Amino acid sequence: MNIFNRITLLAVFALLITHNSWAISIGDNSPQIFGRDISGDIFALSRLENKPKVINFFWIECKPCQKELPLLAKKEMQYPGVIFAAIHAERNQATDSNYSIEDIQAFAKTLKAHPKLLVLGSDRLKTQFGIKGFPATVLLGPDNKVEKIIYGFNDNTIKQLSDWLKKQS
Repeated sequence: MNIFNRITLLAVFALLITHNSWAISIGDNSPQIFGRDISGDIFALSRLENKPKVINFFWIECKPCQKELPLLAKKEMQYPGVIFAAIHAERNQATDSNYSIEDIQAFAKTLKAHPKLLVLGSDRLKTQFGIKGFPATVLLGPDNKVEKIIYGFNDNTIKQLSDWLKKQS
C-alpha cells in the first residue's frame, strides 16, 4: 500500500471515529425507545400520546442525575400536557453488567421524587441518541421530532428546560 492510500485510509478512519452516525440532531425523528418501567411494564416511546415529551437519560451513579430527577418530577406536576420519562441508560461500571429493575427500584426509593415513568433502558440507547454524558435531556415535539438536547444539571440547563416547557403550554 503506498503512502497516499495509507494517509487516505487513516483520514477516513479518523472521520468515522469522530463522527457518530447514530447521533441525533435537532429536527430528527427520535429513535425508538424500549425498556421496562419500574413496575415491570413494557415501555415504548411509540405508545405515548402525541404530546411534547421530556426524555431524560440518567445513570444511577451520576450525582447530578440524582439531584435532577426530583426537579423533573416537580416540572411534571406543573406541566400535565407534557409527558416526562426518565430512562436509565448505562451499565454498572464495577461489574460491567446491566442493572436490573430491582436496582432501579431501589435507586428510586433513595430519591425525594422522580418522574412517573422511570424506565430501565440500556447503554445501547445512549449510543443511539449520541449521548455524551449524564444527565442528558432530549426534548421532543408531539411528533417525536427532536427540538432540543440539554446536557448537565445547572441553573442554565434548568432555565433552558423551563423556557421550553413554557412554550408547550
